[in-house]
Amino acid sequence: METNRLTLTGVVAEPEALRYTPAGVPLVNLHIRHESQQMEAGVVRRVNVEMAAVAIGEIAQGISALPGGSHISVEGFLARKSPQSNQIVLHICSLKTV
Repeated sequence: METNRLTLTGVVAEPEALRYTPAGVPLVNLHIRHESQQMEAGVVRRVNVEMAAVAIGEIAQGISALPGGSHISVEGFLARKSPQSNQIVLHICSLKTV
């Protein structure tokens, strides 16, 4: 099996309202804004990115209770937004507030 795991620390940006799937499972879409300095080829590079993310279940409920601007660390996997889309979304599997 190939690995598809991503850890990202950042700020909750643009959280949408908590909603429910037809099966009654909580779901929330949000963006995570990340800023840092990273080493690349021996040079310090400033990184500024905003990543689309989705959380389902208990994690969605936890995120919906956080105010915008909260600092979080998440781990999850990357997937297409939909089968017809090339946009990437981070599916959050674990959440920590930092």
